[in-house]
Amino acid sequence: MEPVRLGIVGCGVIGTQHLDLAEKCSLAEVVAIADVVEDRVRAAAERFDISTTYDNDDDLINDEQVDAVVLAMPAGFRTPVALKVLERKKHVLLEKPVARSVEEVEKIMALQGDRVVGCCSSRFVFTGHAEAATRCIASGGLGEIRMVRVRGVQGAPEAPRDNPPLWRQNMEQNGGGVLVNVGIYDLDYMMHVTGWELKPKVVLATWWPAADPMSVYVAPNSDADSHCVGLFLCERGIVFSMERGEFCSMETDNAWEIVGTEGTLYVPVRPQKGIPAAVVLDRFVSGEGVVREMLWEEGQGDVENDILNDFVCAIREGRQPRTDLEQSLVLQKMIDAIYASAKSGKSVSIS
Repeated sequence: MEPVRLGIVGCGVIGTQHLDLAEKCSLAEVVAIADVVEDRVRAAAERFDISTTYDNDDDLINDEQVDAVVLAMPAGFRTPVALKVLERKKHVLLEKPVARSVEEVEKIMALQGDRVVGCCSSRFVFTGHAEAATRCIASGGLGEIRMVRVRGVQGAPEAPRDNPPLWRQNMEQNGGGVLVNVGIYDLDYMMHVTGWELKPKVVLATWWPAADPMSVYVAPNSDADSHCVGLFLCERGIVFSMERGEFCSMETDNAWEIVGTEGTLYVPVRPQKGIPAAVVLDRFVSGEGVVREMLWEEGQGDVENDILNDFVCAIREGRQPRTDLEQSLVLQKMIDAIYASAKSGKSVSIS
């Protein structure tokens, strides 16, 4: 198959990651890049040997040699650009979160047509541990699911980084804070490994900004969440609890669990550095009680796929990527409901 000719808008940290992935992918050829910061686009062009560069998204989108566009930019600036890409009948890969609101996702869906549109919230689904977890759940190894639990809190590091990004914990520029930056991965992962069978009906949630002693870790005038907690009640009596926090006054603590009537699965959605990733199953055995089994260990049959490769393969194979717009809409409804519940102090229904 012929490579998909890509244009990448945004040459910062995430854009550079996409350029790295494209360099390793035989089905992807980056033909143009764009960034409003001259030094960033020049550095990326030199590093990846790209001859066509732009200082704006319009010129890249209108470049006839570009088949598909990767938008590696904050959500607050992304939706208008995504709409322009689709109006030009080109495919588009959107960084996470897919947008700032359900309304924005629906605008993108209205223009999609037969174009391939993907979202990078599925980044950690392309792993051996996600495949092992999916197989276990699909086989009925847990019995009936009762609860999905996510807890990912990161203790404040020794010192803040220089010049924290202005958009990272900003409602207008990013659509949220730690929930949409990191928690979106938890939501996408858990929905995928359970086969998208979780159907949230209502959520009760709250969030807090960075505490005063940790305010130096975020940009001035940040107005979004640094710590977020939500409790979803789903169809079939399933409970989905999630907690995400960064720059917290506690030791880092991560736990991702799926609890069933016959077993409980422990999965490493985002493994901690220095701690080997593993998928562990606790199951009830009559006469023995709870028996522990290792289903997957780090380095054991990891998958050879990633966000970008899945996107270009979807284009050439005439399918949608791992997380498509319909699935992204489900995730965005969950996110919007969390913020709405936190604002009202009441539970919020999810259609």
